[in-house]
Amino acid sequence: MDNEKIFLCVIAALALAFAIFNGICMAYMYNRSACTKGTVVTLMSPSPERVRRCNSKWAQVSYKVDGRTYTSRNRVQVPMWAQVGTPVTVRYDIKQPENLYHFSVLKILAGTIIALVCIAIVIF
Repeated sequence: MDNEKIFLCVIAALALAFAIFNGICMAYMYNRSACTKGTVVTLMSPSPERVRRCNSKWAQVSYKVDGRTYTSRNRVQVPMWAQVGTPVTVRYDIKQPENLYHFSVLKILAGTIIALVCIAIVIF
């Protein structure tokens, strides 16, 4: 097997591992979390090179759970057009409501597609 095929196999394995890990995390935490509406309270502006690559910002969110207002400990990804006060849907930990989760089916799908494309190139 030549170096290019080995490289593509390694990329496929890493992409598939990434997709599987994210899928397991999502499945594990899905029943331990719930959705609510929140509001962006602070934004972290990314560097210019990150804006070109990610096209998103990271925000701290305020939201209500059982009549109590929480401000997230961690930040979640929001679109570039989001401003302070923008409403967002968040998924929080039921036992620790100040912790937010940000699952992404797109991450799982992207990892799977990359792995399949690399495998197809190696085979053909």
